[in-house]
Amino acid sequence: MLVVQCPRVGKTTIMRKVSDELAKRNVPIAGFYTEEVRNPSAGERIGFDVVTFTGQRAPLARVSTTGTKNPTVGRYSVCLEEFERLAIAALDGRHSKQVLLLDEIGRMELKSRSFNERMDAIVKEVGTGKLRFVATVPLKASGIEVIERLKRAKGCQIFHVKPSNRDEMYGDVRDAVLRLIASQ
Repeated sequence: MLVVQCPRVGKTTIMRKVSDELAKRNVPIAGFYTEEVRNPSAGERIGFDVVTFTGQRAPLARVSTTGTKNPTVGRYSVCLEEFERLAIAALDGRHSKQVLLLDEIGRMELKSRSFNERMDAIVKEVGTGKLRFVATVPLKASGIEVIERLKRAKGCQIFHVKPSNRDEMYGDVRDAVLRLIASQ
């Protein structure tokens, strides 16, 4: 299941609400979401963190400084080592959980070779029905191979979220996730 939308429309909020609903129902989940990091005094965005559904946090990206050896996406330097330490363990936890929630499969995350390798395995597991998987993807994801493969997976549902429908889309996504779990 893929949730597609523009930045700052509410995909992380939807995923967090879905995770809260699953927790209320005692459904074990693995995965992570991304969260903006803002400068507390100026209010401008200075990066992104990755946060597991158990509350662990690590940097995903920060505003790039000159001379960084890390890969960049736009003005951000991807914190590969910190991201991989937390995110890869969260993805690997999928084998002991009922659902994998992932916010998001984006260009920053895909700078990690280890993340790409895990995503290849996840696509295969989704394709064979071994994994219940819900992810957010950016609206401008055409050409990102792993996302294209997920879209082609048998039974893939795609939800397009926009400002005018984001509140009702949460209910649609939640209900689809609950049906997905019930089908196990």
